[in-house]
Amino acid sequence: MPAHILVVDDDRLNRMKMRKAVQHLGHSVDVAENGVEALEALNTTPYDVVLLDIMMPEMDGFDVLAEMKKHDEMRDVPVIVISALDDETESVVKAIELGAEDFLPKSFDPVLLRARIGASLTKKRFRDQEREYFGRIERLTEAAEILESGRFNPESLDLGDLAQKNDPLGRLAAVFRGMAAEIYQRELKLKRAIQTLQGTFLVLAVGLVWGLTPALSRMASGLGTQPLGLAIWVNGIAAVFCLGIAAYRGKIPRLNFKEFMFYVYWAIIAGILQRMTTFVATEHVEAAMLSLVVTLQGFMVFAFAAITGMERASPRRLIGLIVGLIGVSLVLYTRFDGTNGAQNAWLLFALLLPLLFAVEAIVLAGKRPENVDVFASVGLMMAFSAIMLTPWAYFSGDLLSLGPEIGRLEFLVVLMGIVAASSLLLAFHLIATAGAVFYSQSAYAMTIAGVVWGMLLLNEELSFLAWGAFAIIVVGMYLVEPKANDEELVIKRSFNERN
Repeated sequence: MPAHILVVDDDRLNRMKMRKAVQHLGHSVDVAENGVEALEALNTTPYDVVLLDIMMPEMDGFDVLAEMKKHDEMRDVPVIVISALDDETESVVKAIELGAEDFLPKSFDPVLLRARIGASLTKKRFRDQEREYFGRIERLTEAAEILESGRFNPESLDLGDLAQKNDPLGRLAAVFRGMAAEIYQRELKLKRAIQTLQGTFLVLAVGLVWGLTPALSRMASGLGTQPLGLAIWVNGIAAVFCLGIAAYRGKIPRLNFKEFMFYVYWAIIAGILQRMTTFVATEHVEAAMLSLVVTLQGFMVFAFAAITGMERASPRRLIGLIVGLIGVSLVLYTRFDGTNGAQNAWLLFALLLPLLFAVEAIVLAGKRPENVDVFASVGLMMAFSAIMLTPWAYFSGDLLSLGPEIGRLEFLVVLMGIVAASSLLLAFHLIATAGAVFYSQSAYAMTIAGVVWGMLLLNEELSFLAWGAFAIIVVGMYLVEPKANDEELVIKRSFNERN
């Protein structure tokens, strides 16, 4: 097998003679005039053998040998020393002690040159194989330590290339990798079950808290409040609540322009448009009906997330959303009055609410500044929306005067502010935990909670058929599972490719 050889000699004729002889053996050759050039060449190019003259100016062969042994990338390159020194035995002994493999006189025989180079190359190949073998053993040992520590991610073992080799160590690496993948798959399933359970509880919590909003809003409108003035107080109380907690935790941020504009946009979507739509709609649509309409955000979020590529539009998720919509449609059927045109017009207006919820879910999932505390985020949004609404309410004469005595209206407004802040904080956590599509399932919980709160607080009624539809909605929630995180997707892909 051809090798790459470096000839080092200060004599031009000797270099040419050695170069021709080595090339005649079928090897490629580089030359260096002295020890300094030799070390520079060894630093930049991998050589299989070095033919090294002993007596040279600037740096002799002994110094080159000593320097090579100081560097890992050079120490195992075979060196055959060449010398015309009179005290040949002493020079050979010193060169061997410094790490040389063999010795040749300058008046060498071509047959002897072939034999010495061949022997050096054979030793180098064995040495390279030995180093590679021990390197693989070291990697397997590290992989075993990783498994022993309880980390079963097959990617962390870094045994992909080693497992491809068809030898005992390669098969052992494949066993390690396969065992880790199987255990990790079981861990992922357990983690996913826990994540789904957490997501379900959060969905129910978001629904339970937000479900109070339509009932409380309808109760407040019954006390003669204007939607604009009510929105300012609710958003302001929510802002004080959240920013107070953020300040206590030392999390009040300094916003750059991009972050500032995000909170302005969010305030317009959620704090102004969504809040005003809710308060206006509750004046004309009963709380249970408004809660039912909110469920439509599931389809809207799913469509937005699929179109933008934020989440995978799997058939299972689509079926889950359809099943949920069927359940909600059954509930709507029990409440819809085809003879009441005004009520139907307000129902069409109420459709803006799930659309705004869907837009908000996508914005929160993809663009919220991650460096800003959650409490500070909600507080800033609420504060910006209250500030933007105040001039409008002032010039329209819709400012709402509360206090100083705490009455029913004051209690309702404070409760609505806390409910608004709490529902958003829970929504943040739900989106981060389970994704925007799973968050959309909170609309079903909002529907049921809104209906139940309407029954409890406003004496509204729900038919037996609607309760049967609730079971269908729960099935839809189950089918739309939380999003898979990046690590899980990588592991699943690796496992599938291997099998």
